[in-house]
Parts: sequence; structure tokens; C-alpha cells
Amino acid sequence: MKSLARYALATIALSGSPAALAVDFESEVQPIMREKCFKCHSGPRAKKGIRYDDAETLAEFIGEHEDAVIKPGKPDESLLVELASLPRDDSHAMPPPQRGEGLSIPELALIKKWIEEGASLEKGEPSAPAPAAMEEPKLLTWTNTDGNSLQAFFIRLDGGNVVLKKEDGSEFSYPMSKLSIDSRKQASDLGKVN
Repeated sequence: MKSLARYALATIALSGSPAALAVDFESEVQPIMREKCFKCHSGPRAKKGIRYDDAETLAEFIGEHEDAVIKPGKPDESLLVELASLPRDDSHAMPPPQRGEGLSIPELALIKKWIEEGASLEKGEPSAPAPAAMEEPKLLTWTNTDGNSLQAFFIRLDGGNVVLKKEDGSEFSYPMSKLSIDSRKQASDLGKVN
């Protein structure tokens, strides 16, 4: 997904202003919602009336009020993030396991960034002050079961593989089963971080 690639590059950028990288609802967030949320939250029969396919209706669920599922500037207090972050076997996980695959770590990170920026449904600048610059990711050492090591950035877990990015920008997928115990633990721990 183009927007996720842009987000991944933004997280490893060493310079640039956060406002210049503002997340756009229509081109970046809504495609994720279309794929992961529309089965239950679109059309006139949307679950609990929450429609992610209609910006006007969605706007009613953004704010600080009791029915809000998205609290601008507060992703960790937003019900959307809370439910999307639950383990897939939790009965409250969104989307429900029987309705499709859950949000990937990069998808969830992009939605959190959008909420941090104010959850604007309009094109252009974020509706709230941009967050502080993102912490620069660390170049980590990864060792395989043969004892060979390399330095790379962690990108995500993908099934039984870890996706890493070398300093030259090239990404690759490596089987977790071929990593040393310490590198497997490192990948698992990073995969759990929101």
C-alpha cells in the first residue's frame, strides 16, 4: 500500500517536518478502513451507526463526547485504536476474526498518527498541532542460527517472517525460525510495540 510505504519511510527519515508528512484521511486512512472495517461499518446498516464510508457520519463519532470512538490527539484513548489493538482471539477485537484480517502494525501506526494529528477528515494540514518529531528508529544487530550477523531496521512481522530494512533502504523478509534465539525475541518484542 502506497500510504504505508510513505509512513515507513517517514518513520526512518532523519529530517523533515512532521506537518509536511500529515496523514490524509481520504487517500491513506480510508483505504485501510475500506479493506478492514467496511464489512461492518458502512451503509445504512452500519454496526452501532458508526460509518467509516461516510465522512459526515464519521465526524459525529470524532471528539471528546461520550459516543466518540476517535479522540483527536489521543490515539491511546480512542476506542478505534483500543479495539483494533486487541489480540485476534479476543471477542472484542475489531474487525472480528470471522470478518477478516486485523490491522497490520503499519496500518495501525498510520491510523494512530492520523489521530495524533487531529483526525482531520479534510485534505491538507492536520487539524491539531503536529506531534513532536518521531523518535529515530535504531539500527539493530540481527543474528541467524549460523552465527552470521547484519545490521538492519525492524519494519514488521509478517506471518512467520520478520521484515527488515538495510541501511541502503532495501527491504527483505527473513524466516523467524532461522534467527538466533536473541534475534527472535528482539523481533517478537518489536512486533508487539504499537
